[in-house]
Amino acid sequence: MALVSIIIPTLNEAAHLGKILDQLAVLCAGTQYELVVVDAASQDRTVEIARAHGAKVYRTTAGDRGHQLRVGVQHSHGEYLWFLHADVRLVAQPQLLLRLEKALDQGAVAACLRLDYAATGFFYRFLAATSNWRARHLGLIFGDQGLFVRRERYKQAGGFPDVPLMEDWILSRHLAQLGRFAQLPDRMIASNRKYAAHPWSVHAKLMWIKILFICGVSPQKLAQLYYGKDRH
Repeated sequence: MALVSIIIPTLNEAAHLGKILDQLAVLCAGTQYELVVVDAASQDRTVEIARAHGAKVYRTTAGDRGHQLRVGVQHSHGEYLWFLHADVRLVAQPQLLLRLEKALDQGAVAACLRLDYAATGFFYRFLAATSNWRARHLGLIFGDQGLFVRRERYKQAGGFPDVPLMEDWILSRHLAQLGRFAQLPDRMIASNRKYAAHPWSVHAKLMWIKILFICGVSPQKLAQLYYGKDRH
């Protein structure tokens, strides 16, 4: 089995990071992988937790996830790249990495897991269902679905762009031009913290941002709309 680089961008993720790293140790046992954490100046114990779990940690002052992911790839060595968020949980069978590799060996350009949310209710069922449909049929794998890709294909697609927003959309569209995606039945349980206070209004805002992006608005302007002008 070839080496898999698991790349995780972080910013103040001490409450979540240890849990996903513990899960990875179990699900990836017996396979070859490296943990690469790229931290954007966390003020909590994120870096300490990452190092305690054997991760290679790289620091950046930029909080843009696209930049963090590019840095992670630059410092990784695996033939395969797996991009994860720090606040997800996995509901999967052992040897997960081997099955992700097999999906690519069978012709898929990239692979991901089936998305669910930690919260219950119609909104989160709707959100998960539409996200999974989007990944299967529109060739768009977003960050909370665990994009898995060969390094050579990642490079061929141009890699993650160094932009403050929409980096996963841009890379996915470029990968989709190279071939089909595969979605494993194993589940990725995403955090609902982004939606918790006002789920439908947050969802509407995100849909509006996507429409603006399709219409040609730059990721920089969209980031101001999403995060606010005083983000940095």
